[in-house]
Amino acid sequence: MANTLPFKNQSNQSYQEHQQEKYLPEILLIYAQAFSFPQKDFYEEINSGKLDREFKELWENANLPQLDSSEPWMERVPPYEEWIRIYNEAFLGAKKPLAPPIESLYKPWTVDESFQVPFKHQKGYLMGDSAQHILHITKTLGWEIPVEYQMMPDHLSILLEILARFLANGWWSEGKQFIQDHLDWLPDWCKELEELPVETEVYRKLAQDLEYLLAIIAKH
Repeated sequence: MANTLPFKNQSNQSYQEHQQEKYLPEILLIYAQAFSFPQKDFYEEINSGKLDREFKELWENANLPQLDSSEPWMERVPPYEEWIRIYNEAFLGAKKPLAPPIESLYKPWTVDESFQVPFKHQKGYLMGDSAQHILHITKTLGWEIPVEYQMMPDHLSILLEILARFLANGWWSEGKQFIQDHLDWLPDWCKELEELPVETEVYRKLAQDLEYLLAIIAKH
C-alpha cells in the first residue's frame, strides 16, 4: 500500500488532537515497516541514527506520553543479516514452530456456520474472517494490497498502514473500532514469539511499544 496519507482538518479539534492526527500516521508507518521483511534502506536509516532522530521528533510533535522503553532503535535492532535470519526463522521458515504476524492465524478461521469445513472454528489458518474483512475495506476504499500480501492481507504491516490512513483522514472512531476488531490478537502473538527457539526480543519489544501506542489512540 502506498504511503501517501491524505489529511483532513476538523475545526472543532484541540491543538493536541490536531498534532496527533498529523503525526501519529507517520509513527504507525514506521512500525508497519519494522514488522515487514527487513529492507536494507530501512536498516541503514536505523543504523545511522536517522530513524531515531525522526522517530523522537514525530513522537514529541504528536504530544505523546513517553514510552516506557527509551531504548534507541539502533540499539534494539540486530545487524542486518542477523535481522533477516530472525525474520525468516520466526515467520517464514520451513521448520516449526513459527509465529507470523498475521491476524487470521490467531483467531478462529470463521464464525460463519454456513461453511462446511472441519477447521472453520480452528486457529492457525490463513484468509479467515479477518482477512476477508480487510479485503472488503480496501476494495471499498479503493486501496490496493501489495502482491506479496494478497494471500495474507491481515498481516500486521498492512493493518498498521490501514490504521494510519484512517487516522490521517480524521476517521478516529473508525480507527478505534479497527483497533478493537483487528489488533486485539497482539498479546497472543507475543506469547507465541516467546516460545520460539529463535531469539525474537526485537519483535517482542516493538510489539510492546506498539500496544502502548494503540492504547493511546484508543483513549483519544
